[in-house]
Amino acid sequence: MKYSTGRKIYIAISAIAVLAVLITIFCLSAQNGEDSSATSGFFTRLVTALVGHPVEESIVRTLAHFCEFAGLGLLVSNLFFAIKNTPKPFFSIILSAAYALTDEIHQIFVPGRACQFTDWIVDFGGIILGVVVFCVLIIIKTNLMRTLHHPE
Repeated sequence: MKYSTGRKIYIAISAIAVLAVLITIFCLSAQNGEDSSATSGFFTRLVTALVGHPVEESIVRTLAHFCEFAGLGLLVSNLFFAIKNTPKPFFSIILSAAYALTDEIHQIFVPGRACQFTDWIVDFGGIILGVVVFCVLIIIKTNLMRTLHHPE
């Protein structure tokens, strides 16, 4: 398949964004238990300050897992779209879920961390949301472009 220069740039930026999220997730998972708790504590204090009342650290950690993998699902979907010009939700989910699984396995080898199936389920939920949001955005964009180019 021959790509225009603009498409090549779109693919490169999309790939860099996916890689940045993968590296960020890896680095966060590589934190030992004490450092991970410190990171969570910082964000818990931040969220508590933003909402104006105490928030449980476990809720912040769960939301962080969910959000980082929602971002991954959305960005992987975008990368497939950049390459194929059509959404590939199944492949986006499979690839992202496989990375989430390796992320949990990685934590077995990090002091003070653990591989937890419940974390993978939260990650998977985030992935599904990210992929669905991307697909909905593409549907909206497609319908909007169709309306603008072929007004009734």
